[in-house]
Amino acid sequence: MDVVDTPVPADYTIVLKGRFKAVDTNTYGLFIIFLSEKLRTVENLLAIASHYSSLYETDPHLPWYSLEENIVNLKWKGDIAVNISVDLQNYMESSLDRDRGNELYMLIKNHDQTKIESLLQAILIKPLADRNLILEITTESISNESMHGQRAERNKRKNVEKEAATEKKSEAEGYIPVDLILAPVSGIPIYELSKGDKIMVRISDRTVRGKYYIDLLGARVDGTVIPVPAEVTRISKNSNNEYTILCNITDKAAGRAVESEQVKLKRYDDLFDQSTPLREIALDESEGKDRSFPTFIVITGALMFVILLIFIIMWFYDIL
Repeated sequence: MDVVDTPVPADYTIVLKGRFKAVDTNTYGLFIIFLSEKLRTVENLLAIASHYSSLYETDPHLPWYSLEENIVNLKWKGDIAVNISVDLQNYMESSLDRDRGNELYMLIKNHDQTKIESLLQAILIKPLADRNLILEITTESISNESMHGQRAERNKRKNVEKEAATEKKSEAEGYIPVDLILAPVSGIPIYELSKGDKIMVRISDRTVRGKYYIDLLGARVDGTVIPVPAEVTRISKNSNNEYTILCNITDKAAGRAVESEQVKLKRYDDLFDQSTPLREIALDESEGKDRSFPTFIVITGALMFVILLIFIIMWFYDIL
């Protein structure tokens, strides 16, 4: 088992990683346990099991974030024995709560590999219903800042991959990927959106078809893609609370947007509401200019009359 020989600051997390093989029941599994250096107990853990030996091929010496991602991906894909995995996860969580979690923490700090393995085996026996266990474990210490950064980077990468997959699916179905235009104050809430509503969208230029329609509609000004109006044809919500909005941009172009937040969307009519006062201001300015023109002529004429009168008076006094 890998150990950390130097003192670990309180803002660190100790990660216990492991794999096991239950020989009699032909069950294989992975787990990762996060222990708080500050609280000296288990914060959370992940555990999965399968009857396929390929699961045991995953090396627990992988960096914590790689092992965690592998476990999460296997869970979502369903490449595990679901019932055993659920029982294993729940039993490990309840067994390592409070005092036993603190006991595990102290064993790790004391580098007592034999007792760590004995404690984990005692926990694993019940959910696996097998006493013949082969266990391999290792530990890793990481700063909480590093952990948060790694997870944020992973989530960002997954979001990019998800957006790319959504765009690819949209194009395959004949839809152009579009981004919604938000109006936090005056917009229509996405949950109130209905078929026939007109909203503003921005065509994505990340696809060939998107670029084609941007140029076709003249929706690019000085290299910037500008919003275009679209009519909602369908809105749906999936089990992950994500809204999918289908809309017609033209008679031959349909757009698709996916939004996970309950945002407010820019109405197409809002543009007309805002343009009206602008036209009125322009008219007022034009009328003001028209009124100022005759005033200027009157003042100029009066000055010329006064100057002429002065010259006449001076000429009259010169004669006298």
